[in-house]
Amino acid sequence: MTTQQQDGGLSEPGPQQDWQQHYPPHTEQHQQSYGEQQSYGEQQSYGEQQSYGDQQAYGYQQPYAGQQHIPQQPSAAHPYYARPHTGGSDVEYYVPEYTVVEPEPEPEPGYVLPDVPVSAWSVDNGRSAWISRGALVLILLVQAGLSFRLDGSAFPQEAKFLMSDGELSGLVSQLGLAGARALSLAWALGATALLFGATRLLFNSRAGLAAAAMYSVLESTAFTGRYASLHSLSLFLLAATLWLLARTRQASPAAVLLAAPFAALAPFAAYSAALYLPTLTVLAVLTAYRFRGAGAFVRGALFAAATGALCFAGVQLAGTPSGWNVQSTDSASELLKESAQWGGVVLLVAVIGAVGFIRRARMGEMPWAEGSAPGAIRRSLLGLTMCATALLAPLYQAWLGNGSSLYVHVGFGLLFAVPMAGLGVSRMMGAHLRYPQIGIMIYVAALVIGMAQTRELYRPPDSAAMIGALREVVDTKGEYLTDDPEISAYYLRAHTKPAQWHQAERGPALTAAVKKGSYDAIVLRADSVPEALRGNANYRLLALLRPSDKDGGQEPYRIWVKR
Repeated sequence: MTTQQQDGGLSEPGPQQDWQQHYPPHTEQHQQSYGEQQSYGEQQSYGEQQSYGDQQAYGYQQPYAGQQHIPQQPSAAHPYYARPHTGGSDVEYYVPEYTVVEPEPEPEPGYVLPDVPVSAWSVDNGRSAWISRGALVLILLVQAGLSFRLDGSAFPQEAKFLMSDGELSGLVSQLGLAGARALSLAWALGATALLFGATRLLFNSRAGLAAAAMYSVLESTAFTGRYASLHSLSLFLLAATLWLLARTRQASPAAVLLAAPFAALAPFAAYSAALYLPTLTVLAVLTAYRFRGAGAFVRGALFAAATGALCFAGVQLAGTPSGWNVQSTDSASELLKESAQWGGVVLLVAVIGAVGFIRRARMGEMPWAEGSAPGAIRRSLLGLTMCATALLAPLYQAWLGNGSSLYVHVGFGLLFAVPMAGLGVSRMMGAHLRYPQIGIMIYVAALVIGMAQTRELYRPPDSAAMIGALREVVDTKGEYLTDDPEISAYYLRAHTKPAQWHQAERGPALTAAVKKGSYDAIVLRADSVPEALRGNANYRLLALLRPSDKDGGQEPYRIWVKR
């Protein structure tokens, strides 16, 4: 039997079963007995206590040389580990188990940088797309404001268009002057939006916004947006063709056939659009060569063949558009000078953009970005084609000596040069918009020039008072001579027929008409009374109508009626 201390101290070691009665298996602490016990630090080392055979000091476990057992795990019933002893029986040593925890997969990144586009850094994600659209809306609002500020009576060409009996013009004329002008503005705004889309596809969003901003404040853009004609429709068709060429540049060559109908219809809306069909054919090749190689030439051939076939069919059905080869006696140097005034700023910026694009395909905002870029030859051809296209209308009309509607036709060529101008503005502002003031200065300069030129050119005759005076003296039986027969025929279409109005001449022709006395009324715009009507016994002066102050500089209307 084992003797035990009654005060709760350490018990004397005894047989194996008595020792395990006080010391649960699998313990390493052995600090206290079931009574009052000194702290572990106050105990003697285990080697100084009564040893159990040849056991060494507590704290040192000698590996068991006997048969190895599977380690036991602690449990609720036995929360302690086995304490070593020399009793000779098998003692199990606890070997902790290690669980290899698989690493958690890394979360998906919240943002991934897209591929760097050619020539500049931009991000075409959802947020930037909406920002670009918002900026484009502001640009279109400025363009609409510039067009709306141009108001007044109808031009003779507008009145003639609304009085024509063509299929399309007949439909538009039903809208009236205000409706036709609103439709022209819608087409002009659509052309600007398509121009932004084409430039964004060819270069990047920043260049697209700069191109749209500069194009929206041009004199020709504001004018065509307020001009009741098909010029804005022709511009819209050309812009749609350009956008489709850029949109299908990576698709099959046959996809270019989608753009052919738009290109073929443009010359029938405005004959000057025919000058730009070769440019569109070249762009069909250049925009796809980077992705298709030699297949780009197949694309260009398909576009040229389809456009030519559709134009031929249109000529057979509707006839050849008139006015495209009319020669006159206007000075070629004066026409070129005026063209430089209307589009010189944009062309200069376009040349800067083309030179920068030829020298360097990328801006270097992300030098580590990789990816293919167009070669120097393709960049040179693209820049040369777009910039040279702006010179087609001025050179052609200077060769004809005909300056008719040149201020409108200049805008057709600038439609192709403006993408390079947008790229030039983007390059001059620098990487990460380092010099935004340069872009602001260019835009403000273009805006001021466009506003001044538009206000000077858009000066329709102040015909309201004249029409009011004539309404009292005309009927369906008389014959009338006037400087503006189209205006009078349009506004007085409820009282007269178009055939009753005749174009007035000057000099001997006017003298002969007055002597003949076959006209019931004569309406002239002149600072002084013509010699043929001074003291004429057959006609009396009915009214002298001067224009309002806002239209200062226009000649007054003088109305004579037959006695």
